[in-house]
Amino acid sequence: MKVAALLTSAGINIGIRGALFSLYLILRKQPGNVSVYFGRKLACRRAKHIDPFFLESFVPSPSWILKAWETTEDELLAVGGLDAVVFLRIVAFSIRIFSVAAVICTFLVLPVNYYGHERIHKEIPSESLDAFTIKNVKEGSEWFWTHCLALYIITCSSCLLLYFEFKA
Repeated sequence: MKVAALLTSAGINIGIRGALFSLYLILRKQPGNVSVYFGRKLACRRAKHIDPFFLESFVPSPSWILKAWETTEDELLAVGGLDAVVFLRIVAFSIRIFSVAAVICTFLVLPVNYYGHERIHKEIPSESLDAFTIKNVKEGSEWFWTHCLALYIITCSSCLLLYFEFKA
């Protein structure tokens, strides 16, 4: 597989994600979908009537992201329940772990894999993805320790993040 093909696939996936996210932003503002997206709020208080042909309801607005970012766990527990809080904590923890792994692997493991054999490298977009795997490192190489070090760093950071997440 070529890096250019991978980047094309990533671009298509990002474009589709952007289109679906915009569609979500539009659909959640439609008056007919109020009971779907704001069911608990409607159960707690009476919703005001919104004109179905209000132009602003067709414009995507990500302002809810800022409100969601500022929401505390207690508010989320009151509105969404314990399942929402647990899901949010799992997602946040996963983002932290994968961020550490991405940084370590990008700056420590990937260069060792790329320069593992003494060979002439083409331009990176036309390079085969095999050039970025451990298969490219020579057998008995003295640079194998970087892979082990990366695993230890990721494991230790996972343990530290778990400790700070659940310490009493």
